[in-house]
Amino acid sequence: MSEATRIPELFGSLVFNERTMEQYVPQSAMDVWRGCLKSGQPLPLSAANEIADAMKTWALEHGATHFTHWFQPLSGVTAEKHDS
Repeated sequence: MSEATRIPELFGSLVFNERTMEQYVPQSAMDVWRGCLKSGQPLPLSAANEIADAMKTWALEHGATHFTHWFQPLSGVTAEKHDS
């Protein structure tokens, strides 16, 4: 298979999205997270920590050795914070 035909199969395959969260995040934290999405309320620290732990577990299972916080400030340009 050529590289060009593999791109659609690979693009987005390693994303910690809601489907992935359902496999790693405890149901109670998922319920709180979904409630916050609907209500616009802040995510409680306990649920945020459970989601962060789940994301770390998922990332390590997929070979992660470093991470970055990627965000777009209100200035309209991208920025990153690198930690290891």
